[in-house]
Amino acid sequence: MKKISGLLVLLFILSGCVDGDRYNFSGSSENWDVFYVVDVSDGTNQVEDGTVKFTGDGQAPETIEYKLEANSGGSEGTGITLSDNVASIANGSCGGCAVIQEDEEIEVEITWNGQTENLLLTTDN
Repeated sequence: MKKISGLLVLLFILSGCVDGDRYNFSGSSENWDVFYVVDVSDGTNQVEDGTVKFTGDGQAPETIEYKLEANSGGSEGTGITLSDNVASIANGSCGGCAVIQEDEEIEVEITWNGQTENLLLTTDN
């Protein structure tokens, strides 16, 4: 958890050095909170960073699978390990790509221990 918090603080500090826009997306379901930050610069470059937090009853799963879909594309991962109920997802960057827009709704599917939940992420305006 400390590593993720440190990473988010570092990204926040570095975002002050970037000429562009930052979009904070979030969504919740019965067992999960998802936070997804997108920094867009020059209209065709973006850096993405996501976290998933288990908020359900009982013990958090050891691993999850996820699928993230936006208008500009998506990402997915399997065997993502949780540490202190939190996992890092959809981290990456691209240049010269179609970027996520502030008004988009992002669909996330999380699968764990034979269960699946879907979330809709929206910006925190």
